[in-house]
Amino acid sequence: MEVTSHSFSYYLPRILDDLATGCFVSLDLEFSGIAKPAFRSPSSGPQTLQERYEEVKGAAEKYQVLQIGLTICHEDTATASYTLKPFNFYLNPVINQRLEVDRDFTFQSGAIQFLVQNRFRLDALVSEGISYLSRREEALAFTRAEDRRDRVGRNANTAINVKQTDYESLQFLSMVRRHIDDWLAVKLKTDDSYLNIPPPTRLGQTQASTSWPLTLNKFQQRLIHQLLEVEYPALVAVNKATFMQIIPRDEAREKAVREDRMQWAERRIRTETGFRWIVEALTGGDLTHLDSSLFMGIMSSAASVKGKYPLNEFADKLKARLKSHRPVLVGHNLFTDLVNFYRCFFGPLPDRVEQFQQQIHELFPVLMDTKYMATHDCGSINPSSTLSEIHTSLAEMKYPKIEVHPDHNKYSTNQKEHEAGYDSFLTAEVFIKLSAQLRKQEMSRALPSTSLDNNSTPQDQTRIKPAKAKKRSRRRKSTRPQPGSLNAFEALSVQEEDNDVSTEVTEKISQGHLIPRPADAFWQVYGNKLRMFGPSRVESPVCRSCQETLGRRSYATDAVSTESSSASASALPVVKPSFLVQAGVVLSRPPQITRDLTPFEKSYYFYQRRLNERLAQPFSKYFYFKRGTPADEDWKRQIRERQTAARDIGNYNAYSPEAWNDELLVGAVESEPQHQIEKLIQNAEATANATSQDVSRKEEIPRPFPRVTEADQKNDQKRLDRALQRTLYLLVKSKEGFWKFPSSPIETGETLRVAAERTLAQSAGVNMNTWMVGYHPVGHHVYNFRRPKTVDATGAELVGEKTFFMKGRIMAGQADLAANEQELEDFKWLSKDEIQTHVLPQYYSNIKNMLAEL
Repeated sequence: MEVTSHSFSYYLPRILDDLATGCFVSLDLEFSGIAKPAFRSPSSGPQTLQERYEEVKGAAEKYQVLQIGLTICHEDTATASYTLKPFNFYLNPVINQRLEVDRDFTFQSGAIQFLVQNRFRLDALVSEGISYLSRREEALAFTRAEDRRDRVGRNANTAINVKQTDYESLQFLSMVRRHIDDWLAVKLKTDDSYLNIPPPTRLGQTQASTSWPLTLNKFQQRLIHQLLEVEYPALVAVNKATFMQIIPRDEAREKAVREDRMQWAERRIRTETGFRWIVEALTGGDLTHLDSSLFMGIMSSAASVKGKYPLNEFADKLKARLKSHRPVLVGHNLFTDLVNFYRCFFGPLPDRVEQFQQQIHELFPVLMDTKYMATHDCGSINPSSTLSEIHTSLAEMKYPKIEVHPDHNKYSTNQKEHEAGYDSFLTAEVFIKLSAQLRKQEMSRALPSTSLDNNSTPQDQTRIKPAKAKKRSRRRKSTRPQPGSLNAFEALSVQEEDNDVSTEVTEKISQGHLIPRPADAFWQVYGNKLRMFGPSRVESPVCRSCQETLGRRSYATDAVSTESSSASASALPVVKPSFLVQAGVVLSRPPQITRDLTPFEKSYYFYQRRLNERLAQPFSKYFYFKRGTPADEDWKRQIRERQTAARDIGNYNAYSPEAWNDELLVGAVESEPQHQIEKLIQNAEATANATSQDVSRKEEIPRPFPRVTEADQKNDQKRLDRALQRTLYLLVKSKEGFWKFPSSPIETGETLRVAAERTLAQSAGVNMNTWMVGYHPVGHHVYNFRRPKTVDATGAELVGEKTFFMKGRIMAGQADLAANEQELEDFKWLSKDEIQTHVLPQYYSNIKNMLAEL
C-alpha cells in the first residue's frame, strides 16, 4: 500500500495498532547512494569488520534514505497462516525553513540511474514524500526555537546596522524617527494608542507626495525594529500585511507572544516529526507527544486495546502497548539498512562497530537477516544470495500459508522489484518460509557467542552482541525475557503470560506449518547475526566453481581467534561434490545495420556538414562548372532555390545578413536522416529528369530499404530479419517449460568445443551455417539440486549441474526443431533485454555478462 503525505495521518494510527499486535516486521530501504568498496589487493588480506563498518558508515553520512518499505506480519496459530500488510513510503528530504534546520541532500549518479531504470519516481519525494526529523534534528530545532524566543525577549541590537553611505536608508530612518517623535509629543493629548508606518494617506493625497513607500519591504521592517530597540525601548513594532504598527511595550503581552511562538514552533516540530513516529514505535521510543486525536478513527476496531476507554486513555494504553511489545525486525542484507536507518532517524553514527552493535541492540532486541539465513552453512561455494533468487527458490513451498491482507493486495498482482515496499514484502515471505524450512533440518550444533575481535580472522558475518542479560530464576523453564533484558527473544505470537506451547502448535511447527517458538534452538543459530560481506571480498586466482573441487568453505561462523580458526581449518575434511558437466552454446546473430542516432549525434553530424559547406565557400564554382554550360545553369537554378550548395540540410546563405543564424532549433526536421535522404533523392530525380531525352517517362531513384522490417512489425521472434540493430541469441524451450541456451551433457572423450557443436546440431538442426568462436568457454552457470540425484547407470550421486557456454555465430540458415533429440518445444531469437523476461532470474544473473548490450 502506497502511503503519501496526504494519507499519512489516516494510516499512522492503523500502522501503530498493527505494530502493537504483529509478530515481526520486515524492513527494506532505498538510498540515494551506496558504499563503493576501495580497491584491495589480494596481499592486503580480507576486509575486517571495522573496515567494512567504516565503509558503510561513510556512505550513510553522505547519502540519504529515499524510500522505506515495511511489511507487518500477523500470525494465526489456529489456521497456521500468516497475514502480511506491506507499506511503501517516500521520504521528503525538505525541512520547513522556519525551523532553521538545514539538511544536505546528495545523489550518486549510479544510484539514480538504477532507481530510474526501476521506475522510481524522483518527483514523488517532494510531492508525496512524508516529512521526518531525526532525534538530533528535532533537538536542534528546539534549541533554535528557544534561542529565537530568548533573543526576542531581550534587546539584542545595540546599534542600527546602516552604513553612512546608504543615504536612502538614513533618510527613511530619519522620516520614521521624526514621525515617532511627533506621535509621542501629541500621544498624551490625543490618547492615540498606536502609530502606523507608513501613515495612511488622506483624501486627495497621493503616496508619492508624502515620500513614504507604498509598502514596507523586509529590510525596511528590520530597520524599524532596530530603531525601536536602540532608541525607543519602551515601544515595539507589530508586522501587518502592508505596514507596521508601533505600540507601547507591555511585558506581560510580550511574554505571552513569545510563548505562543514557542508553542507554534513545537507544534510545527511535532508535525515535521512525520515518519519518525513509526520509528519510535518500532524501537520502543517516546510517543508521549503524539496527538491523541489521531487515534479517534480506530477506537472501535483496534486489536491492541480491548474494551472501551476515553480517547486519551485509549491512546495512552496503545502507546504503552507499543513500548512493551517489541516485534522482531527482519531484513535482507540487514547490516547496510541498519546503518543507514540509524543515521537517518537517530543521529551521528559511533566510530567503532562495537559501539554500533550495542546501540542498535538497545533499539532492536532481536534481528533476523534472511541473507544470513539463506547462506549459512549452505554447502555451496557460490550460494544464491539475492532476494529475488531466494524467493524464487522457495516459491513452490505450500507451507506455511501466507496471504496478503485484502487492503494490501497490490504486491500480489503488480510486482515492482526494487521498490522498498515490494522488497519488504518478499523479505517477509522469505523469512517465514526459511524459518519453517530450517527448523525441520537437524541442527546438532549451536554457534558460540564470542565477542568480536579485530585481531582475529575476519569472517563473512557479524554477531550483534546484546547487552548482558539479568540473572534468571532457576524455577523458570521458559526463555521469555524478564523486564529490562535485551538478550532473550520475545514471543512471536502475542502472549500475556509465560504459558507452555500447546501440543497442537508444537505439531504444526514440526510439520513446517508455523515458524519456531522462542525457546527453539533455531533462534540461537540465526538470531542477531548479520551478513556483513559477500561470499568473497578478495579476488582469488581460482574461480569459485573450481573451488568446489578444492575444499568446502564455511560461510557463516562467529569470529574466532586466529589459533582456533587455524586449528578448525586443518580439521575440515576435503569434500568433492559431483556435478553433471554440460556444454552450452551462446549462438548469436550480430547487428546487421548501424543503430539509430541519438538527437545529439544527429545534431553533431548536421553541424559537420554545414561546417564543410562553409569551408567550401571560398572556392569559385567555375572551378567545377564552365560558364554557360548546362551544368552551370543547373547549378545556378539550384542555388536560387536553395540558397546553399548543400542538397540535404535546408536553406542557408552564408553571404546574407542572416548568415549568423545557422543553428537548428530543437526538433528541426532538417537533422532527421530520413528527411535528408528524401532531399537527396528528390535532387537526383530532378537532375535525371531534366537531362532525360524521354520527357514522358519520369525516372525514379531507388529508396534505401527500411530499417524496420515486417518481422519487427509482427514481432515475430523466430525470424532472423528482425531487430537489425541488435544482437540476437538463440534460446530454446525445454519440455519442462523453461527457456535456456541449447545445452547437453558432455559425452566421454569429447572436448568442450566438439560437445557444443554436437549440442547445436541435436537441438537446432543442421540447416544452419555456424562458426564456433574459440576453444574456451565465455561463461558458466551452476545449478544446485534441492536434493542429490543418483545416476542409475553408475550409482554416482550428483549435487547439481555445471554448464559451460561456448560462443558461436550464425552465418546463414535457420533453426529447426523438427528432428531435435532433446524434446525441445520452441525456439526464439531474442536480444539481451528480451532474454531477461524469458529466463529465470538466477539463470540470467549468470549469463548476462556474456551478452552484448546492442
